[in-house]
Amino acid sequence: MNFPTHLMNNGEVVTIDVPRRLTSEISGELKKIMKEFLEQEKYKIVINLEKTKYMDSSGLGAIVSKIAATRTKGGDIRLAAPQQTIIDLLELTHINQIVKIYDTVEEAVKSFKE
Repeated sequence: MNFPTHLMNNGEVVTIDVPRRLTSEISGELKKIMKEFLEQEKYKIVINLEKTKYMDSSGLGAIVSKIAATRTKGGDIRLAAPQQTIIDLLELTHINQIVKIYDTVEEAVKSFKE
């Protein structure tokens, strides 16, 4: 599985489009992609959850695994366009208190300028 990625704001922000299911089968690849961006000094990451209908604990782990690394370099990880089932999961696990969530990718990207 290959996650589509996009550079936005003149390459300052990276967006990663997550597939329909973010499970243990593919969460390692998401971590690998984020690690590669960190190695390229891309510390502002938006994870697009628009198409994601299901996420398990390994998917959640992949998302939070790189938060500290981005924040120590002045960046962050933001979540964009999650569906209600994903919002419920983020609230249940209190990840919504750790990661900022936006209704659209555009809002999440724009939030890095604020």
